[in-house]
Amino acid sequence: MKRADFNHVLNGLRQGNSLYAACQKCAVTSRDFYLFLAKNPHLKDDFLLALADYADQCTDEIRALTSDLKAGVMDNSTAKLLIETNKWLAQKACPDAFQGLESDDGTDGKVQEIVVKFVE
Repeated sequence: MKRADFNHVLNGLRQGNSLYAACQKCAVTSRDFYLFLAKNPHLKDDFLLALADYADQCTDEIRALTSDLKAGVMDNSTAKLLIETNKWLAQKACPDAFQGLESDDGTDGKVQEIVVKFVE
């Protein structure tokens, strides 16, 4: 695997593709990707940043969905499903940012949970 292929895979991840799909688009296997990453540990931050970029896109989508809900463009049940899906995708893409968010008193100074209440 070449550095250019690695960068193409990262761009695929940023676009919301799974690692498998992003690798297939570049005609490499996910195994080759991980082997390349293991041989080039200095690129781990680039990989994590690509995943974090996608997680940020998911949060932008949640904001847009919330705006649509407030504007009456979308019904509550559809908005809830799409918001929960985007939350799951963000957590899947960037799990370290979402793990251990609560301490015994419910806060730890990190990301605070956003609660969306759906009223019918």
